[in-house]
Amino acid sequence: MKAKVDNIEVQMERMHEMMRVFTHDLRNPLLNIQALVHELDLSVHANQGANHEVSETLVMLKESANRMDDMIVAANEMYHCMFDDLEIESVDMHELFLRCSASLKLAEEGVLLSCSAMPRVQADPLMVKRVVLELLSNAKKAMVNNIERKTIRITFIEENEMAWFCVEDSGCGFIESEMERIFEPCFSGHHFSYGSGMGLARVKAMIEHHGGKVDAENVAGHALVGFSLPRNVLKSSVKPLDSSMRITTVRRKSPKPKG
Repeated sequence: MKAKVDNIEVQMERMHEMMRVFTHDLRNPLLNIQALVHELDLSVHANQGANHEVSETLVMLKESANRMDDMIVAANEMYHCMFDDLEIESVDMHELFLRCSASLKLAEEGVLLSCSAMPRVQADPLMVKRVVLELLSNAKKAMVNNIERKTIRITFIEENEMAWFCVEDSGCGFIESEMERIFEPCFSGHHFSYGSGMGLARVKAMIEHHGGKVDAENVAGHALVGFSLPRNVLKSSVKPLDSSMRITTVRRKSPKPKG
């Protein structure tokens, strides 16, 4: 048994080194390309009679190089999300959602955060914070063209020793033909084609690293993403909401994502 454990540790160390070399050696030539494109772009703009097609080509090259750089960084982050050791603590999910909402300035942009009472969970606080920020940020982006009503509703459901947290927005929803791919690495849906395509993939990796699950569906034409985490077994861990907090308590349970 000890020999097997030692072998696994050796293999993991090799994987860490391979990822380090991969991201370093791949980014170096890419950074050179970005620098060269920048220099060419400056030269073209300095020459007022420059060919318009050349300018457009440089813009495309710059966007492609930047996207590739984002994907390399995201792939490295994805690796750490899957294999880094977890620092498990008791996390107040209600407080975490509120802090992340404030960080994203949802209220300032007219977004109403509707939140139910939630328990504490046993999780890595930094990883879970990244999950919540990603989901709230996606919800915010999905509602960018929704002028009349911007609402994010967060609900909690108990399932055995796991807690499901569901984030539903009043935005554009998922495109049905893309539903099977939204958690795939490097996949950008029609509504978020400008991103690296790694956001929900990272969410999935971080939650599964905790032994939880993620799922998504459309509810009445709007997106709902749910994730589960191990919870405290004590019922008293569910904290009542402070009436001074500027949120709305949702009393009814949210439909849990399928799966």
